[in-house]
Amino acid sequence: MKLQMVPTENSVIYYIIFLLGASFGSFLNVVIARIPMSVSIISPSSHCYSCNEKINWYDNIPILSYFILSGKCRMCGAKFSIKYPLIEILTALLTLTFFHLFSLTPTFLLYTILCYLLIAITFIDIDHLIIPDSFIIFGLIVLTIATIAGFTSVSLKSSVSGAFFFSGFLFFIGFVGEKILKKEAMGGGDIKLGFVIGGFLGFKISILTLYLSFIAAGIIILIGMAIKKISTKKMIPFGPYLALGTLASLLSNRVDGENIILNWYFSLAF
Repeated sequence: MKLQMVPTENSVIYYIIFLLGASFGSFLNVVIARIPMSVSIISPSSHCYSCNEKINWYDNIPILSYFILSGKCRMCGAKFSIKYPLIEILTALLTLTFFHLFSLTPTFLLYTILCYLLIAITFIDIDHLIIPDSFIIFGLIVLTIATIAGFTSVSLKSSVSGAFFFSGFLFFIGFVGEKILKKEAMGGGDIKLGFVIGGFLGFKISILTLYLSFIAAGIIILIGMAIKKISTKKMIPFGPYLALGTLASLLSNRVDGENIILNWYFSLAF
């Protein structure tokens, strides 16, 4: 089945959406760096963490400034992580993709917000093995407002059942895993994140997302173990895999509410 896309005649809009996405990616870099340190994301303004000098606006242009400055602070020469432009590029591309698929619709807005939330959670979970409660609260607030306003693409019943199923399944896996492994197998942050994701996606897509998340985790962890980059002796963040599964589910959704992956599966099964 072919993917249905919403055409946009004015290509200038695509450039604008890309630039807006990159700008939000720059903001996400601030969120990712400061939230784990319990520092305000508003004040102080962007600065070098090595010399504490303020970064001028012309050195803070998303994507471009990093390469213009060769990834270094203009003041002290300290190196900036390549992660900064990568997050900006990733955010811009995903924003552009959602816009191309869904145009300027409530679905585009909700999917983009959820995507931004998952990007921040992914990199914080990788670096610090935590999923801050503030993200969970933010996600629930957005979901509640969208539900009241009628902006969600799923029914209230499906949203509620998806939230409890998603988080309940992760809790069950964590409970069983802890009994078998004699150590924590699923963090509380993952379970709470599952509640938010399930609420956004609804029951049916939650099942698909869980399946894709565990498949992604299994493949990546096995490859990581094979090349000795991942060790089961250390805590393995599961938030990034939930984000991957969610992203795959969102990108396979169509404008008419159908899902390409589910349609393909049912066409084979039946």
